[in-house]
Parts: sequence; C-alpha cells; structure tokens
Amino acid sequence: MKRIRNLSPVNWTVIAVVAVLLILAVLNAIRIGGGHKPQAQTVSAALPGEEYPLAVYFVSVGEGDGAVIKCGDTVLVVDGGEREQAETMKSFLSSLGVDTVDCYIATHPHSDHIGAAAGIFAAVRVKSAMLTPFSEINTPTTETYERLLDAIEAQGSEVILPAAGDVYTFGELKLTVVAPVEETGDYNNMSIVFKLEYGKTSFLFTGDMEKESEALVLEKGFDISADVLKVAHHGSTSSTTPAFLEAVSPRLAVISCGKNNDYGHPHKEILSLLEDEGIEYRRTDLSGTVTVYSDGKDVFVKEQYQ
Repeated sequence: MKRIRNLSPVNWTVIAVVAVLLILAVLNAIRIGGGHKPQAQTVSAALPGEEYPLAVYFVSVGEGDGAVIKCGDTVLVVDGGEREQAETMKSFLSSLGVDTVDCYIATHPHSDHIGAAAGIFAAVRVKSAMLTPFSEINTPTTETYERLLDAIEAQGSEVILPAAGDVYTFGELKLTVVAPVEETGDYNNMSIVFKLEYGKTSFLFTGDMEKESEALVLEKGFDISADVLKVAHHGSTSSTTPAFLEAVSPRLAVISCGKNNDYGHPHKEILSLLEDEGIEYRRTDLSGTVTVYSDGKDVFVKEQYQ
C-alpha cells in the first residue's frame, strides 16, 4: 500500500499565498477591464537647491502663454503673453542672468502669445526667431505681428520657417516640429507645435492648436509621446481630444491661464479628462510659474507658490 505523505505547514502557507495572489490578479483584471485606468507614474518634486541641467519655466503671464527653456548656456523663449507682460518676461530672463536667446519661438500670431515679443527683443539679443510659415494670403497684418517683424529686423535675427517633420538642434536640445501640417486661415490651428527632447526626457509644446490640427498630427503618425504636455489653448475644450492625449501619454500636464479669466479656462471637461487618465497637472493661475527640471533621465516639478 502506498503511503500518503502529509503536506507540511509551509506548503499549505505557499498554497494559501498563491490563492490570494490569483484572486487579486482576477480582481485587478476586472477593475482594468471596467474602464478604470491605473494611476500614472507621479512626478517627483524638485529638491531645494538641487542643480538640474535643464529647466523649463512655464512663466505665469496671465491669460496667455510664455515659457523659457534653459539648458546650460542654451536659451529658448516660447511666446511671452500680452504686450503688458513684456516686463514680466524681461524680469524673469534677467533673474536667470540671460542676455542672449538662441531662438524665440512664436507659436502663432495672437497677442496673448506674441504681444510681449517686441519687448523681449528690446531687452536681450535674439539669434533666431521661429515663425509660422504663412503664405501671402494668410500673413497677419495686425499691429502686434508687425511689431514682432520690426523687432526681428532691427536685431538681424535669423528667421526660421519650419515645416512639419523638421528637426533642429540647440546645444544639447533636440526640437522636432510636428505642426502645422497644413495651412489654414485659422491661426490657432497654424500654431507651431514641437517636441523638445533632452536625454531620455521630452516636452510637447502645443501653442493654441485645436482638434483639427491634432487630428492631422495623429494622421501623420508623428511620435508625440512626452513626459510633459503644455496643454493647448489654455485648457479649452477646443483642444486636447482623448485620442491626442493618449498619443502624448504625459506624466505631467501644464496649463497656462489667467486667474478668473473671461473664458473660463481651463474648462472643467479638460480637467476631468486629465483626472480620468490619472495625469498630474499644474495651472499657472493657481501655482504661479511652474518649473519642470530634467536630468536627462527623469523630470521634476516645482511650483512658485508651494
């Protein structure tokens, strides 16, 4: 007769643990299958006094956009807000010890983006300026745009008119333009959209691109995945479709908007979308200037008012 060997207490423990793990796995599968996405990887806070090679400053310029990108001696400026925000941008650049800008990027010709440009050009040397490539029929004739062109001419800055797919290098930074894909009379959808890469980290700047431009970028198949997304059009529902957000799949989203603005930016639908996707976000109307640092491997966030 064969002897039946008794299982030891240790073996029963292993079986119990495995059973519990199997149950948890099934429950987790059910939870994900139910449409609830797991929380995205959080972004660590920047350590006080810590030095990072790259700093991207989303400057608080009210209801507008303004950003400064600094990596060593390389400096890029994106937009700047309305004309009255020129002093804000000039003071900010001065606080960083910046007297030369490698490239000024005007995402599109609306005054809440380029109104401060002429004032910036008056304060620092600007080596080059990146402008939306308009055909003659769509070239803006506003006073704001003319002042920018005059400032570029006065400095003798090189003019860059990018096409979707163009790649530029500024120091250790790689900048890939993904929009505009097609010309239109809608200046929001003619926004220069670019992916900025430093090491293994990346940022997507979207200007005021709207759903139409987003669809064209997706159709082209550009790699727009990024750690940090500058949310388009101040968080308006005219932009940031679920498909576009999924393609970017950011860990952090930054919304540039003014306190108690007349447009209700950011719209609650966009905030809900970000929250549903488990994406951290910061708002300049609540946090002031938002700074995102990178060491080439990871990104770290700091708010002006913490």
